[in-house]
Amino acid sequence: MAERKGQHLCSACGPKWYADGTPTEYGTWHDQFERVFLPRGQFKTNREGNLEHIETGRTDFRAFAITPEQAK
Repeated sequence: MAERKGQHLCSACGPKWYADGTPTEYGTWHDQFERVFLPRGQFKTNREGNLEHIETGRTDFRAFAITPEQAK
């Protein structure tokens, strides 16, 4: 995925294969911490490096959590 090239990604968002087709260790959730689904396009990384809701500026992202089914 060219739009993600060079970005730091969680294990679930990372590519499953390198450009040459070799498999990576990414592309699946590793269950190292709680997985929280958020509405796509509604958050950004703020100056402190935390998630911030674009419309409200709130950083309590768990208040905006959605179900995995809603995230599809």
